[in-house]
Amino acid sequence: MSDKLTSTGQPAAPGSSPTPGELKSGQGEEILVWKKDTWGSFGQHDNLYTFVIFPDLTIKPIFEVAQTRHENRDSSKNVHRYTYISRAELSKLEGCILKFVHDYASSRKRTVEVSYAMVVNGDLVTLECTKGLRDAQGFFDEVKLPNGRILIVRKEGVGVK
Repeated sequence: MSDKLTSTGQPAAPGSSPTPGELKSGQGEEILVWKKDTWGSFGQHDNLYTFVIFPDLTIKPIFEVAQTRHENRDSSKNVHRYTYISRAELSKLEGCILKFVHDYASSRKRTVEVSYAMVVNGDLVTLECTKGLRDAQGFFDEVKLPNGRILIVRKEGVGVK
C-alpha cells in the first residue's frame, strides 16, 4: 500500500488509513467497520465492508443492524469515507460474528482479503478460518468457532458443516 497518495499528492505513511477493527478515540472508543478510499485515475481504492453473521446463520451489513457514525473527508477529486461503531453498539452484537472484507487495488494489482471475528464481552476475538475453498457450488470459507462448530460462509449465505 506504499503507492497510496494522500489528498496532498504525497505518498501515504504506512498505517495512515484506518484498518479493520481499529480503535479511534475522537468520539470515544469507536471501531472502523466501513471504509471507501479512492485516489488516482486507474481505479485505485482501499475499501472495507463489514457484515454481521447472526447465531441463526443470517448475514446482514453492519449498518442495517447497528447504529453507526459516518465521517466524510472527500476532496475535490477523491472519496475518503469512514463509518465507525461505538463499543456500546458493538456489545449489543454479543455472540455474533463479524466478517471483514478488505478490498485494495493499486494501479497494478488488486487484492481482496477476508477475516472473521466474534464479539465476546464487547471485544473482537479473531476466529481461525480457511479461505478460498471450492466445491461444486463455488467458493467458500470455513470458519472455526470456539465451540468447535465449523461454519461454511459463501457470498450467498452461511451454513454449518
